[in-house]
Amino acid sequence: MKMISTNLLREHPRNKEFFDDIQGQAWQDFLESIKTSGIITPLIVTRNEDETYTVISGSQRLRAAKELGIEEVPCEVRTYKDRDGITKEDWILKDLIETNLRQRGKGNLNDLKLARCLVELMRIYGIRRGGDRKSELVNSSYQTDKMSDSTVEFSQSYLAELIGISERQLRRITRLNNLIPEIQQLIDEGKLSTTEGVQLAALDEEVQRKLYYALGEDINKMTAQQIRKIKEESEESIKELVDEINSLRRELQSREYTLKLKEEEISKKESLIKQYETAIKFNDEKIKRLENGVIKTVEVIPDNIKKELEKLKKEQVEAEEKLNLLQQELERTKREYEELKLQATSDEKAKKIIDEINRLNDRISTFREIASCSSEVREQLKNSILSLKKSLENALGSF
Repeated sequence: MKMISTNLLREHPRNKEFFDDIQGQAWQDFLESIKTSGIITPLIVTRNEDETYTVISGSQRLRAAKELGIEEVPCEVRTYKDRDGITKEDWILKDLIETNLRQRGKGNLNDLKLARCLVELMRIYGIRRGGDRKSELVNSSYQTDKMSDSTVEFSQSYLAELIGISERQLRRITRLNNLIPEIQQLIDEGKLSTTEGVQLAALDEEVQRKLYYALGEDINKMTAQQIRKIKEESEESIKELVDEINSLRRELQSREYTLKLKEEEISKKESLIKQYETAIKFNDEKIKRLENGVIKTVEVIPDNIKKELEKLKKEQVEAEEKLNLLQQELERTKREYEELKLQATSDEKAKKIIDEINRLNDRISTFREIASCSSEVREQLKNSILSLKKSLENALGSF
């Protein structure tokens, strides 16, 4: 531990992203405690290249010291580096979040900022929804006992235990990160509850944004029952639409296969035409050589030479006829190929329609998870969904 000037201490640039300043009476009590007892627990800091220090834990103690005119504070200086697949910056961030969570406790955080803490730790540990990670973390003096286990399995249950909440709470709270910034702001301002936020987080960003701009702060009036009814009314028609999609998808696959066959057919015919052209040229040269040789040496052409010439000329005529037919077939195949390519352009449009309908179906399936709405909102959502469905059906009808 060493005493460091408060002028050299810097708050971590992401500290306020995860933690709020202590406010009101709690802050006054905190100041009084520092004034009467001093700073008992050292700040945790790390040294920067410019000889300043970044505060890992103790930003509120530093804030109090500056307000009270304390020039030096006790600090524990830690050194960080890249190791075990984790960057130096992430080791610092991990300690920043974990030490503050332990000292402040979950109860001193708003759920939105706790959600940011949890998701950041999950990223660092490599934890995914339903997943886990085996990590070979090197022991250090500042790791918890559980983290010191070199074969610790990092999972949601481990993180929940580390923070002091249930796995269910962890999954619930982390969903707040799926909210658009405007709705997160409503939670920050106390205009939307965590429960309402979690339910809205089940919707994708586009749906959240439309709801927010349509309803504003009244977004908290949506009910699961009303949204469920919208879903039930839409399910039957959506199923019919999905059947159409599957049929269209099979047709697209068939067209793609036919297009590929046409490409192969064109390639084979072009190759065959080249072979016939070569054979015709060879026969033509052979006929000329025979005719020129006979005319120069004899006045009467021998029967055997005459027969060979007749045979070659007959083969030449047949080859030219076949070549002509092949060229006609090639032109016809190319026309068919171009028609298929034009259809493929429509197929791309069809694929986009399929994707849009699939997205619509996904959105509708999430409505059951919303927990509060007015009858006006219910009707508005229903009309919006059915309008989009109708436009997509019309688009499909053009194929």
